[in-house]
Amino acid sequence: MNTRRRFLTAGGAAVAVALSGCSDAIEVATEEEIERSAEAVEPNRRTVEDEGFEEIRRDTETIEEEVEEFGQRREITLNSEVRAYSRDTPSATTEYGESVVAVVSTPGVTIAGQQLSPLASMDEEDVIEEARSEISGQFDGEVRDPELLERVDQSILDETVEVSIYEATVVSDSGAEADAQLHLAIVEHGDDVVLLAGAYPSEVDGERERVERLFEAME
Repeated sequence: MNTRRRFLTAGGAAVAVALSGCSDAIEVATEEEIERSAEAVEPNRRTVEDEGFEEIRRDTETIEEEVEEFGQRREITLNSEVRAYSRDTPSATTEYGESVVAVVSTPGVTIAGQQLSPLASMDEEDVIEEARSEISGQFDGEVRDPELLERVDQSILDETVEVSIYEATVVSDSGAEADAQLHLAIVEHGDDVVLLAGAYPSEVDGERERVERLFEAME
């Protein structure tokens, strides 16, 4: 479990970015101390196996917030669920041979009667950066220079969701570069907010469809 600690001032833009709304999460103890936990979202195991992926990460990430609201401080603990899956994609022309799908389910908290979501409050650039960070953390390389290619609708978690698809460059630790595509989606699931991100080599046939099927198998 990873834990980070931050201090926020309620009522400002920082809180709108840092906190999210989730009526189904767990609230603990007192007005001064609140804990929220997101429900994990992951693709069903049969689809993971059928598409040739394997789970490579299953973590709970904890952020401890100290929020000041109307002169009073509150301790807020946010527990997010992170899942990641990878698939080897052999290529004759590039060193980058891996497809990765990452899922981050974020919890929520209500401040002054308002539910606020970190992912829903992010602009497109912030969401891309968050997704790049999650994807790059799952393999020995980095996703760079994403440019929007198209937007498509998919059925995810019983909702019609707009998925943004970007052309990007993957740079390995050795400096080798390869063209890749990056899929991003934000989904409201109950009162949690979920980020889905997938990346794969552009030249490998069928990888886009595999990533799309994993997105649609989320539960």
